[in-house]
Amino acid sequence: MNQIIVHDKTREKRFAILQDQQITEVFIQRPEGESKVGNIYLGKVAQVKTGMDAAFVDLGAGKHGYLHRDQIPAYLHSDEKNKQLFPLTRFLHEGEKILVQVKKDETELKGALLTALIELTGDNLVYLPDGRYSAVSKKGDHETRTRWRKKLASVKEEREGVIVRTEAFSASEADVLAEFTLLRQQYQQLLIKCQGMKAPALLLQKMDFHDALLAAVKKLGSGTIFFDNPASMKKIKERLAANDLMNWEMHEQTLYLEEELMKALKKVVWLNNGAYFLIEETEALIVIDVNTGKFTGKQNQQETVLQTNLAAAKEIGRQIKLRDLSGIILIDFINMRDEHERALVSNCLEKELIKDERKSKIIGFTSLGILQITRKKTKHSLIETMLTNCSVCSGTGKVESAETIAFRLERELMEWMHRDQEEVLIEMTESVKDVFCGENNRYLRKWEEMLKMNIQLNIIDACRPEYRIVRFGSKEG
Repeated sequence: MNQIIVHDKTREKRFAILQDQQITEVFIQRPEGESKVGNIYLGKVAQVKTGMDAAFVDLGAGKHGYLHRDQIPAYLHSDEKNKQLFPLTRFLHEGEKILVQVKKDETELKGALLTALIELTGDNLVYLPDGRYSAVSKKGDHETRTRWRKKLASVKEEREGVIVRTEAFSASEADVLAEFTLLRQQYQQLLIKCQGMKAPALLLQKMDFHDALLAAVKKLGSGTIFFDNPASMKKIKERLAANDLMNWEMHEQTLYLEEELMKALKKVVWLNNGAYFLIEETEALIVIDVNTGKFTGKQNQQETVLQTNLAAAKEIGRQIKLRDLSGIILIDFINMRDEHERALVSNCLEKELIKDERKSKIIGFTSLGILQITRKKTKHSLIETMLTNCSVCSGTGKVESAETIAFRLERELMEWMHRDQEEVLIEMTESVKDVFCGENNRYLRKWEEMLKMNIQLNIIDACRPEYRIVRFGSKEG
């Protein structure tokens, strides 16, 4: 049973997909920080970095985007021998206008990742004007895939590329070929639009909230949609009718998602059998650690471990899609020495990931028993979208201990030994005072003797252990 819950009365618009009463996907659109993945720009080359085989492109806002040599049509289509040895300026120069598309959003540290190999996506196809290759979804059988490769080879030009999506297998050949022609025409219109246009400029914006919702409806086929906004329900109903997609029930009813979304932000994920796993997101990679928890099983230990890992693998597949985890993912399953058991767990996870439109690849187990996965990253994860770094710990989840702060104060006070001062006033938190002064103020008295000055302490409230030397002076001051 498919359900979609839509919230779009406020500035933040979102919808969640539920399958069998479980959330499998969340789409969030905010007025600021909206993903630019898929947007097409007429960019201006700001810098060419020959040593990096890349260029930085001005998009008109934010950081300059990063464009690698392999994503430039002039380089891709060059027939010159040893072209990789030529400087990048042979194919691109500063100040040049170039059509680019965002592959990955910019971050706090990096600009957006760009490609000049434009992709236009339809219901059945992805058209690449300069792609120079054809591909067919691996979900089709050998005969179907071969047939589509031959058909595409007969209609596309050598320079062009096209990817046949899974949806094409259930569409008529005439409709798919008509879509190919339409996407080709859309690209030609883009080229006409940018003639004489001043760079940088936005040429084509990716689908908006309702486009994304309509795409989800098409993908699922049938079910029930709950809207909190009657105007939105009317708009979607009209678009579904126009696309002959009326296999959906629609209700004006506000259903809340907060509790489920909060679960998707927690590090600990509990399984129905009492086992659990931890998810840690870092800048470099994502680590998932599986534990038996309260699950002891009814058979031997090896069987208990296998059942726990299988249950975890299935839920991890759902969580990867729900949380939009991407990049390098390392999963530390409970130790399995049997290669057959590892294969069972790996296959279980793969079945779940096949349901995901985003491309994932299971690399395999390391010698330490860690399962390695990569998943294409295009936008921020759910946690990156909904949470921000703590102002106290700066996102590390840790702060300096009272001991660290107190010993830092000691080192600073050492610099004031043998100075002509009578008194020092220091503000500090209670936890730092306990460490600095010691039991019955024994360390405080030692420091007063060493410094040959009186130490006055004021206790302050703060979110973390800290101190501040207010002033040195005379006792009267």
